[in-house]
Amino acid sequence: MPANKIMKQLNKKRIVITCIIIFSLLVVGGIGFLGYGIYKDTEAFDAKKLLSSGASVMYDKNGEAIYTYGSEENGTRENITYEDLPQVLVDAVVAAEDSRFFEHDGFDLPRIAKAAITNLAAGHIRGGGSTITQQLIKKTYFPNAEKTYTRKLSEIFLAIQADKQLSKEEILTLYLNKIYFGRSTNSIGISAACRYYFNKDVSEITLPEAAMLAGSLNSPYNFDPYYCLDKATTRRNRILNLMVTHGYITQEECDEAKKVKIENTLATPSTNNSSLAAYVDLVTEEVKNRTGLDPKEVQMNIYTYCDKETQELATAIGNGEKYDYSDEDMRMGGAIQSSQDGRVVALIGGRNYSYGNLNFATTKQQPGSSVKPFLDYGLAFEYLDWCTGHSIMDDDAYGGKFKNWDRKFHGMVTVSNALENSWNIPAIKTFDEVEQKVGNKKIKSAMESIGINMDGESIGLASAIGGWTNGISPLEMASAYATISNNGQYVESHTINYIEVVQTGKVYKIDQEIQDNIKQSAYSKASAFMVRETMLDYTKNGSGNYAYLSGLSNVGAKTGTSNWDSKKGKGMAGKSRDLWMSAYSSEYICSVWMGFAKEGIDKGKTTSTYKAYPGKVVQTLLKHLENKGTGKSYPSQPDDVEQATIMKGIYPYVLPTEGASEDTVITAWFKKGTVPSNKLDSDAYNLNQLSSFDISLNSENKINYQFTPYSPENATSDENATESTKLFGKVQYTVIVTDNNGQIVHQESFSSPTGTINYTVNQNVKVTGYYNYEKARDKTSNKIEKEIQLQLNSLNAVIKNEQGDVYDGSTIHNSSLQVNIQLQSESNTCSITLLDSNGTIISSINQNSATISNLTSGNSYAIKMSESNGTSTVEKTIHFTVQ
Repeated sequence: MPANKIMKQLNKKRIVITCIIIFSLLVVGGIGFLGYGIYKDTEAFDAKKLLSSGASVMYDKNGEAIYTYGSEENGTRENITYEDLPQVLVDAVVAAEDSRFFEHDGFDLPRIAKAAITNLAAGHIRGGGSTITQQLIKKTYFPNAEKTYTRKLSEIFLAIQADKQLSKEEILTLYLNKIYFGRSTNSIGISAACRYYFNKDVSEITLPEAAMLAGSLNSPYNFDPYYCLDKATTRRNRILNLMVTHGYITQEECDEAKKVKIENTLATPSTNNSSLAAYVDLVTEEVKNRTGLDPKEVQMNIYTYCDKETQELATAIGNGEKYDYSDEDMRMGGAIQSSQDGRVVALIGGRNYSYGNLNFATTKQQPGSSVKPFLDYGLAFEYLDWCTGHSIMDDDAYGGKFKNWDRKFHGMVTVSNALENSWNIPAIKTFDEVEQKVGNKKIKSAMESIGINMDGESIGLASAIGGWTNGISPLEMASAYATISNNGQYVESHTINYIEVVQTGKVYKIDQEIQDNIKQSAYSKASAFMVRETMLDYTKNGSGNYAYLSGLSNVGAKTGTSNWDSKKGKGMAGKSRDLWMSAYSSEYICSVWMGFAKEGIDKGKTTSTYKAYPGKVVQTLLKHLENKGTGKSYPSQPDDVEQATIMKGIYPYVLPTEGASEDTVITAWFKKGTVPSNKLDSDAYNLNQLSSFDISLNSENKINYQFTPYSPENATSDENATESTKLFGKVQYTVIVTDNNGQIVHQESFSSPTGTINYTVNQNVKVTGYYNYEKARDKTSNKIEKEIQLQLNSLNAVIKNEQGDVYDGSTIHNSSLQVNIQLQSESNTCSITLLDSNGTIISSINQNSATISNLTSGNSYAIKMSESNGTSTVEKTIHFTVQ
């Protein structure tokens, strides 16, 4: 044979051998890879892993179970034993899912072969012919894994191991405790499913019920009768037929069972108590934050401070069952916690709150005046060393940028007056002074120290009256007032006492850790005590919305209202948006917000007519809590505070003069070391008499004023100040404008005896002028009052005779009348004129009263009356006949 032919044959053999070797290596590698994958899936088999954990349970403050968690993993599962299973249920499940269950060794070769043929015909894995044991393995080891041949083989290997280590009864029980029976997490596990569908114990299940449950296992989502009744019925009937085929029941039993309508066997699904939903949601969030575990996935026992009775009342109030909202779109949020230990006992999550809803107890809202006690005055006590009797001038210091709710100014007011009446200008002035002293950053830090999250929050003058970027939640507000009432001791708000993790036995002692970490907030004991005492003092007066708390003892409270700004449309600008009432006793804090959610806001609704609502709610809750009291008192008076009596309205503070009248002094709380030592001489603050004060309107209807210049002149300047001005500040020229009802509409002080007031007259007003000291503004000279009347009202005059009032067109029976004009100002002029029937004047006098007599019987007359202020004149004429 030629050499070249021999070489060609040898090359062909080499190629064939090489291909065989490569193919063999690929096969071996593939088998090895497949084997390694199976090994990795099955090396850690542990029969204990097949056990189902139970559901997490929440307990109230008395240790009573109040909520069982549901989840994709645990549901509201309660594990049962094989002895609990009725035979009819075992038969139905085996017939439906694995007819040779009690015969095979964990996998069923005929079922697998049939499934393999089906998969090859389909070109992909459609099903695996899984036995009950394999399903148990899949649910435990590969719940979310893709369908692959490796996973399928792993299931078989693990199923064989499970079948060797466990009895068939144990495997079936583990399977039924773990598997889904419907769409709801309340139907995971056979015991929960029986309660969910039939409100029965598993041992009470009948044949048609057992067939329905077994039928749902193939596709829990599609065969849940609450959602797919027709499909569930068809599936149940198929299972009944299979039970006949496998000899578990007779055809007659099958036919009778099919006659039972599934809908007639179903019970209303049992659900957790929705009155606890807001509290449960907060507990769940707290568990996750404190442990990093999810109670829906990890079985645990959670012991809380929920007062179930109070929580149910709070929910009923929030739902409108115990309180009439008057508007279906109004919403409420609230938090109730113990005063001294931070333990949250109840929440108002919102109207008809369901699990997972927006929880208004923890949702930030605009706080309005609720912040004034701790943000404004509390920080002034802390950083400015103010006493509780400090006075602030309520005037137009910010040129109209800020206003009081009543659109008026009230002169010199104390901290207590300003808080009780919720006046804005004094609060803003106080905040302004604090901010200038300590800075913005320190104020934010103080808020964080009492439990208010300041992330993303900016602070400015508007913050002093509740104009916040993000706001404050009712739970944060409760925390803030708890700190204030607790002498500045901050205890973190929390719902949980302790947590037991069932599988590991680990215990999280939440409350113990919190109580061990109590700390003093930015408010010293003295400052917090002073805020508390101020609030207790004005709340007991029972004015306004505080009247709702008058039946409660030793309670401090603050209301709050925020308004829509000018950017809001639909006529809402300036109208009320958020409503608050926060109140504390020695044992409980209750903070309630009310307002409109998006639905109501979109309709242009405001809370302007509902301002009493939060006070009524807080009253109901605190009265309920009075019966649950333990007799705790407020923390005792700190050692670093003391009381002293000072002259009212003077700063720096001075002790009273000898024989000072009660209306000139005030008793207040001071931080130790800040009580004044200097005493005021009896005549030290006497001011000169004001001899003249004149006013006039200019062309712009503004008031020009002119005082007698104060003497000595240096009393009105910093140069060569007198002893009195060194103590009380410069002498000022003060002008107050009041309306016809005596309410102050403008107040302004000047250093010059002549000038123009920054107020446009648009109504009849009285203008009062006097001297006063800059730092002792309630110490004044005599006052001189003037009037400005732009236009007189209609004439107020009456004519009477013996028969009574005489009207236009009257006929009288005697010849004598009495005429009276009620002047609208003493400086006005007037006249009373008698005319005959031809209009000829018979008599006329320039007085506001007159007696007219000697009238002739049978004649007709007229009486013309007038009043004039020099700018306008009003008249009235009465015609009458003498009979």
